[in-house]
Amino acid sequence: MEQKILSQIGLTDSEQRVYLALLELGDSTRGQIVNKSKVAGSKVYELLEKLQEKGLVSIYSQNKVKHFKPVNPKQILNYIEAKKNEIITIEKEANSILPVLLGKFNASKEEQEVELLTGLHGLEIIFREQIDILNRGEICYVIGGTRGSDEVAVQAFFEKIHLLREQKKIKTRMLFNLKQKESTQKLYSTKKYPHTETRFIEHSSPVAINVYKDRTAIIIFGKEISTILIKSQDVANSFEEYFRMLWGIAKK
Repeated sequence: MEQKILSQIGLTDSEQRVYLALLELGDSTRGQIVNKSKVAGSKVYELLEKLQEKGLVSIYSQNKVKHFKPVNPKQILNYIEAKKNEIITIEKEANSILPVLLGKFNASKEEQEVELLTGLHGLEIIFREQIDILNRGEICYVIGGTRGSDEVAVQAFFEKIHLLREQKKIKTRMLFNLKQKESTQKLYSTKKYPHTETRFIEHSSPVAINVYKDRTAIIIFGKEISTILIKSQDVANSFEEYFRMLWGIAKK
């Protein structure tokens, strides 16, 4: 138990052995500590100096011989408190430089990024980010696919995401197959989702497309869901233009 706690506060295995040996011995010389701790004699001085820096050991000379004795173990609490304050200071410093680091991170990004994510977990990552980056009143354009995977799980997922979009008052324009009109209008009724508008076209595809800001998510509903996320303003603009063309000829 003692070694576990000492390890958690940052003492190495050798430091623990020397410290515990010194607690049992009390005021000691190097040779006594080596015999008790079973640590190599060449390392003991270095380890004792490190323990002294941590405030756990005191060192003094008597008749030109170095002696070592343990400090009251309550010092461990003071050591932990000092580490805690050190972490708080580091956290503050990290927060202060974060804007600069984020600026460099964003500046170093390529103009176009493509990611491939799989399964509902991949969709969760993409759509949680979508809700996070879209502001109230901004628009998400959706061309719905004819789903071919686990229909119930997928539908439940998209209902949850759509509700979150609605709560944030994100506008959603959705294009679906005419065959899905009755079920879709019931599911995404304007009464329940006043910020959502649906229209219908003659199309059948296992692929759904979401376009928002500079993102285009292409979702393929096969045996396993695969999602291609493209981060490019040019690509998003192109798909949005394609959406608007279909929107213009779609039926309400």
